[in-house]
Amino acid sequence: MERTKLADSLTRESFFYEKLQKGKSTGMLKLHFPTDICDEYRVMGMELLGPSLWDLKYFCGGKLSLKTVLLIADQAICRLKSLHDQGIIHRDLKPDNFLMGRGREGNKIYLVDMGLAREKVLAPGNPMTYNGDQANSFLGTNDYAPRAAHQLHCQTYRDDMESFGYVLIDLLKNKLPWSGMTTTVGGQSPEQQMGSKKRRISLDELCEDLPAVFKQYFEHVRSLRYNQRPNYSKLRQRFAAEFKRQGFSHDYVFDWTEKRFKEAVAEPAEEAYVSFSSSSP
Repeated sequence: MERTKLADSLTRESFFYEKLQKGKSTGMLKLHFPTDICDEYRVMGMELLGPSLWDLKYFCGGKLSLKTVLLIADQAICRLKSLHDQGIIHRDLKPDNFLMGRGREGNKIYLVDMGLAREKVLAPGNPMTYNGDQANSFLGTNDYAPRAAHQLHCQTYRDDMESFGYVLIDLLKNKLPWSGMTTTVGGQSPEQQMGSKKRRISLDELCEDLPAVFKQYFEHVRSLRYNQRPNYSKLRQRFAAEFKRQGFSHDYVFDWTEKRFKEAVAEPAEEAYVSFSSSSP
């Protein structure tokens, strides 16, 4: 819901959800009804989903295991391909915008929040960057925004993929190399400092202590030209190969699944203990 006296963001967002539904894209939020007016509010009806990856990361102690992150990568890359197949650039990928389903869909990852999304702007020729439709201001979330967002460049497929790469690193490490930049230094805002750090950092430093597949991911993304689509299948295959190399079982058992199961097993024993302790002699 949003007040009608505020700028309308829901109408555009509902347009993208409707477009994705027509494309029968898996793991996209179902729209029950598009934007409508109810008294002094604009209202959009959406299906109820489960917790976000941000919530689940902290439920699991602040970071996730390599197995869980690789399971996430496999599904999320499919969601990004579906989004890009419809000519949509998300422009605000972060752990908060990946939600788990509910019930039978509990192991399915959904991509949500199209509030900053826009249709892909094609550039003439085959440029590396395109400045013909620059943003007026920074768009996205500082920690996860691509370099293009900091430079106010028109964002494209590879920029969504870059943002998602930062999401993966954050889920594994609970920090990014620029996470501590929260105050203005030397006249530079945190946003400017982060943008500079993202442009200067080497992939070896960015992916330090992680399997080589993460560096390979960024190498592929950074090699793409403005109009070029990522090789989604190749990226998924690389993560799948690492999953197999680590000896993990593709059982859709995430870290939070195990934690909930252990808590559920422990609860009856704790209840029995409390009942026994409080009984009369």
